[in-house]
Amino acid sequence: MIDTERYQGIVKTYNTFEGTGIIEMPDGREALVRYSSIRGEGVRRLHRGATVTFQLQETRRGLYAVCVQQE
Repeated sequence: MIDTERYQGIVKTYNTFEGTGIIEMPDGREALVRYSSIRGEGVRRLHRGATVTFQLQETRRGLYAVCVQQE
């Protein structure tokens, strides 16, 4: 289920080759991010240390960041 609230976090890691990364939230929780969840046109990527906003999707495998936008 996707939470409609928008959260803010910092990109902890992002592997451009694999298209996956981790976003750290201020409360210490971490959410996995996939390339397909990054909003934008053309080649989309996240840079370590960048501030992003996103929605959370809770799955049996953990938290996933969706609708990710760079600030």
